[in-house]
Amino acid sequence: MARLADAEHELRGAATAIALLADRTPQLRLEVDRLRAGLADLTEARGARLTATAPDLEAGRLAQVLGNLAANAAEHGLGPVAVRARRERSVVWLEVANGDGAAAAAYPRGRPGRGRGLRIARRAARKLGGRLIVEREGGVTRAVVELPAEELDGTRRRAA
Repeated sequence: MARLADAEHELRGAATAIALLADRTPQLRLEVDRLRAGLADLTEARGARLTATAPDLEAGRLAQVLGNLAANAAEHGLGPVAVRARRERSVVWLEVANGDGAAAAAYPRGRPGRGRGLRIARRAARKLGGRLIVEREGGVTRAVVELPAEELDGTRRRAA
């Protein structure tokens, strides 16, 4: 556990240094936020108390969700990747969809290490108060993330 804590400490230090440089580059800033969310997961996994608060991690959690879904679609799917978003009242839906790929068929469920990105995306969506639904139908894989949206008064409601 001490080696884990040491490695986490070093990663957190590097993330902080990169964050100081990343403020001028939005995409890099988003990846730093994602890195910080991953470090928070590592901290929780080793049983330590988090120092970051949930609002501090929201951008990173969203980057975990969308980054893993987009990477899965690009790596395992066929054809173009479609990303859509819509909002209705207090819920936002984000969808990543594309054709089922041969790579997905080549790795049946249950193979060790498969589905890690979806597991991370699902956990991050839950930490944001939402959920992830993955559907395969008619040669299309669709991942839909349902998240609570801020109300006009700045409060949040949990996704239905």
